[in-house]
Amino acid sequence: MRIFIAISIVVASVSSASAQFAMDHGHAADAAQAASARREAERAKASAIANGLPLLPSQQTNFSVGGRNTVRVYARTEEEQKADRAAEAAWSARCKPTVVEDREGLRRVKYAERDCDLSRFNTAGN
Repeated sequence: MRIFIAISIVVASVSSASAQFAMDHGHAADAAQAASARREAERAKASAIANGLPLLPSQQTNFSVGGRNTVRVYARTEEEQKADRAAEAAWSARCKPTVVEDREGLRRVKYAERDCDLSRFNTAGN
């Protein structure tokens, strides 16, 4: 009886190991290759930065507008602000935005005219 139990344990451990290998489907090698590729890409980027070479498009992470890293914000003149206030007042008078809550509890904006939701002054629901 003891021999039968010992053989059962050996067979169970062998079948468990083969099941684990079968479940891997060879993806351990794929994971190792992907990790190696990541390390190589990091080395290539570091080397390009150290040597002053241009980075590949996939290596660039800086955001810039018009080739600059900063975006300048210019103060609007009083005339521009006055024109914006007048345009927004005209839009509000024409569109008459109202916020309505539907039966699901979502807030929706209704307008008196068509295409009022396409305006830059459409901030009634915010």
